[in-house]
Amino acid sequence: LHSSKFSPVKLLRCVVHMYVFIVPTRYVLLDTPGQIEVFTWSASGTIITESLASVYPTVIVYVMDIARSVNPVTFMSNMLYACSILYKIKLPFIMVMNKIDIIDHSFAVEWMQDFETFHEALQQETSYASGLARSMSLVLDEFYQNLKTVGVSSVFGNGVEEFFQAVADGVTEYYTVYYPQLSKAKQLQAEEHKERQKSE
Repeated sequence: LHSSKFSPVKLLRCVVHMYVFIVPTRYVLLDTPGQIEVFTWSASGTIITESLASVYPTVIVYVMDIARSVNPVTFMSNMLYACSILYKIKLPFIMVMNKIDIIDHSFAVEWMQDFETFHEALQQETSYASGLARSMSLVLDEFYQNLKTVGVSSVFGNGVEEFFQAVADGVTEYYTVYYPQLSKAKQLQAEEHKERQKSE
């Protein structure tokens, strides 16, 4: 996708519109590229996200492989990615911990709620990254308090109902928090456009 061309985004919005208004579909899931940096920090990723969020209630879902996050350093890496996405995109956000059929995600929830437990797990790590993860755990405490987390098994369907409830809560947040900000931004933009036209 070339960020300078708006037509692919327009096509994407048409596809979403078809699923929302023509085909009886309540939810539309859009899977983005596997490399987080490519989508989150590229101009095209921003264009796609803002374009959809300006028309439809949009919720960001970060899927985390819980089986690969039993290492506290890997866990912290996931948390930093999630935090960066949340504050970059500024939309309702859900952290989905997938593969709970392999390992229960309660250990991760405990690490988020009690940094001392996380520090105990880090004591077994001796790398430079472990020291960084220890420092970041204190910084991310506020981030954890506002983070919606859901454990899911995509194989057996465990936690799917809780996931869609979290999505419904995200839609409510979209209308109560994001949409008023968007409307205000559009109004300011329209006023600035009028002022520019007058000056010309």
